[in-house]
Amino acid sequence: MSEGVDRSIEAFDLLSDELRLDILRTLGEAMAGDDEIPMSFSELQRRVGVEDNGRFNYHLTKLVGGFVRKVDGGYKLRPPGISVYQAIISGAYIDEGDVEPTQVEGEFCNDCQAAGEAWYENSQFHLGCVECGKLIIHYPIPPGSFDRDEPESMLTAGSAWILRDQVTAQQGVCPYCAGTVEATLSGDDSGMSALGKRKYTGVVSFDCRRCSWVLYCNPPFAISTDPVVIGFFSKHDIDVFDRHPWTTYPDAEERILSRDPWRVEVRYHVDDVELHVTIDENTDIIDASEVTPERAE
Repeated sequence: MSEGVDRSIEAFDLLSDELRLDILRTLGEAMAGDDEIPMSFSELQRRVGVEDNGRFNYHLTKLVGGFVRKVDGGYKLRPPGISVYQAIISGAYIDEGDVEPTQVEGEFCNDCQAAGEAWYENSQFHLGCVECGKLIIHYPIPPGSFDRDEPESMLTAGSAWILRDQVTAQQGVCPYCAGTVEATLSGDDSGMSALGKRKYTGVVSFDCRRCSWVLYCNPPFAISTDPVVIGFFSKHDIDVFDRHPWTTYPDAEERILSRDPWRVEVRYHVDDVELHVTIDENTDIIDASEVTPERAE
């Protein structure tokens, strides 16, 4: 086990007492509510609700340096403390149960044309068709990221989390542990078996070598936030960040150029113009050009 992992475990040990979590939560709520920060010892103790000065001081002192910073005038959260507070309010470590499939406006199944439905199951956002069983997408998102009574908010949250992770991974950084991410294009679709019959043969996997996080996706989505692709859609008044990612390229095509090594040409369509983008086995763009249908092969 690495020294860094050992130190992280020691840091989690400091959070084993509920009072210490209450201190972090209280400072986080004050920060989020624009209350006066830093917070004095007496005010922090009052808000946490502990009368024993010695007990409160003992647990607060344990947090200082790692999660809390002591400054003139009182106490404030350090970045690690902010991360803990964010995890608390996001609900990332709790299971609040599933959300039954609910029809969502504007989403339709491309196979049977039935209305699309969104649901939350096993801590994952799902979008698909209950009629024919097609699953369009599924992705883990924290329960605190959406309103369980508003299906549209589930779509918005799912879209935001997927785009955030894809953009970060495309830069070679894991969105969860900051480890190194490697992108690979192949024909191995074992990681996407839950989606059933797929439109695309190529599979892109973004793999973190540190924490084993992985994102599987199709080639059109894998490069959809590359500046070349963003620029193409922007020229046609389409903002890829202002819509759900699965609606940006419904007509995109894939052309397998080679399987050893893997080369794929992705064709995006907007009106009477196409963008042809060729990517290699590492999803690097090696060629890109705009053509009209008359010139397309």
